[in-house]
Amino acid sequence: MKFGLFTVFDNYQAKFDRTPAKLLQEVLEQTVEADRLGYESVWFAEHHFSEYGILTSPHILLTAAAERTKRIRLGVSIVSLVFHNPIQVAEDYALVDVLSDGRLNLGLGSGYLPHEFAGFNVEGKDKAFRFNDALAVIEKAWTGETFSHQGEYYQFTDIKLQVIPKQKQVPLWIGALRSQGAQYVGKMGYNIMGVPYVSSNSIEELRQVISDYRTAYLEAGHDERKINTPLAVHTFVAETLEAAERIAKPHVNLYLETRQYGKGAQYEDLEAREQLLIGTPEDVIRRLKKYKEAGCDHIMMLMNFGGLPHEQVLKSMELVAREVMPAFREQAKEESVV
Repeated sequence: MKFGLFTVFDNYQAKFDRTPAKLLQEVLEQTVEADRLGYESVWFAEHHFSEYGILTSPHILLTAAAERTKRIRLGVSIVSLVFHNPIQVAEDYALVDVLSDGRLNLGLGSGYLPHEFAGFNVEGKDKAFRFNDALAVIEKAWTGETFSHQGEYYQFTDIKLQVIPKQKQVPLWIGALRSQGAQYVGKMGYNIMGVPYVSSNSIEELRQVISDYRTAYLEAGHDERKINTPLAVHTFVAETLEAAERIAKPHVNLYLETRQYGKGAQYEDLEAREQLLIGTPEDVIRRLKKYKEAGCDHIMMLMNFGGLPHEQVLKSMELVAREVMPAFREQAKEESVV
């Protein structure tokens, strides 16, 4: 199990008197701490036009994070390709990979929020086809060769990037946690990632989606060793269950109230569906083992949510590193011996 830190950058400035500048600085501090504590990755989300998520250009903040960290991998989850020129995406994230000495993780998607499509004046009905066309452009651009592309949505003639990623192959994920989409991504040979509560109602349902994905991936002849499935789950760890729930619950509910895909869910709904990692270290270890059994091998811990205070986020991060991560390192050692 790999452990990552995921931030959506939801911000409620009037409610908490937290300016965008303050939130961004706090996330950078959390990223530096995650690097020190041994987290494998951090992931920043891209959103537009709403307190739902205020980071519009993850590559800029990832570059700042690269300067402040040494080891941790720097991920974006996700770049909404349909809102961008794919050449610009290829250039911006190639530069992140170079400046971070080859630590970029790239998550891509086609967007899902109506207000973002409206804001960019982009039709959503053909987003999957536009996404596929843009992805093909990025892959050609990152070869470092002069290329042309004549797609339905994007056309380029005889261009060559002057800066390409340091990594020979940048790890790439596509946002998809519904069975049909996951199977399609599997056939293409890419990894999937996502937020379980958005698309499933139980760990068992999630297990089936991941199983369908793996079947499609393997039947298409792709390398099983390259499968890596990061899932984002709200996380808060404290010394007692009572403290964890008392502190985290109002912030989970505020987060859910602002989600257009929240479906009216509340803390109790997500807890009943086992879609929270909130409790003592022992509580979180037990639930994480269920996710591992379902096929999740990379947990993206969504710890900065709903205006949760910076100090509480840091305390939770410390407890996870000190008491949760070691349990999975020991389990991995036992499995390797067997």
